[in-house]
Amino acid sequence: MPREPLVLSVVVAVRDEEDMLPGCLRCLGFADEVVVVLDDRTTDRSCGIAVAAGARVLKAAFSDFAALRSEGLDAASGSWVLVVDADERVDARLAREIVQACAAPEQAAYALRIANVFYGQPMVHGGWASEAPVRLFPHGSARFVGSVHEHLEFDTALEVKILAAPLLHFSHRSLEHALSKSAAYGDLAGRRLYEQRAPTVTTVRMLRVAAYHLLRRMVWKQAWRDGVPGVFEVFRTETEHLAGQVRLWELQRGADPVAIYADLDQRIEVLPSCRVVEESWPPDGSR
Repeated sequence: MPREPLVLSVVVAVRDEEDMLPGCLRCLGFADEVVVVLDDRTTDRSCGIAVAAGARVLKAAFSDFAALRSEGLDAASGSWVLVVDADERVDARLAREIVQACAAPEQAAYALRIANVFYGQPMVHGGWASEAPVRLFPHGSARFVGSVHEHLEFDTALEVKILAAPLLHFSHRSLEHALSKSAAYGDLAGRRLYEQRAPTVTTVRMLRVAAYHLLRRMVWKQAWRDGVPGVFEVFRTETEHLAGQVRLWELQRGADPVAIYADLDQRIEVLPSCRVVEESWPPDGSR
């Protein structure tokens, strides 16, 4: 008998997610296929965890996040594709909505409301509760673009609907995790801005951008109402923006840090050597 075509493929892009991946895969049993795209820089047990869970695993060389996700889209076999991350969870209520959407006769794309949980606390203010990216769409209708904070670009216009149940996002689990993510994203953002010939970085521009984001999150979006996690997240995003601007500044300067400090070393005035050579004592060699 011919095999029935797959309806839903889930694509998960992964790098060193052995802690988060099991919980993610456990929630995806309703899908016909799970494709795990393994960043080739991965060094932990993510691959073995994905294989043990029955997922299809493919390794991809990392260039940017859009390319990594697009590798998964190319490998997916279902007529619909759902894209999630290892730190995201599809609960039963959202899973039912997804299954119903895939069975609908009309073609549409679906946005998923993101329920962010930072440091174990649901985020209500600061703009974190308003995220709703498109994550469910007909296979072959879209590609990911953008080196960081990538988004979908559709080949043809589709109506976008929003599912009611949220997608849980267990992100920023510790200070180290949050700051390392900011550094990585900032580096990619700076390189992207440089390729786009962004305006020259100046002190005034950096301060203006920082002030805008601080006011937007902290005051207009009332991030302070989420307590310490809300306030810290505002400053973490400021760190990410700052890292992007500093990377852009470095690239615009075109200077080699090693050469800069080697030159500074040569300019330092030092005293001539005044080492004292120890003489054997006593002179006759006796002890």
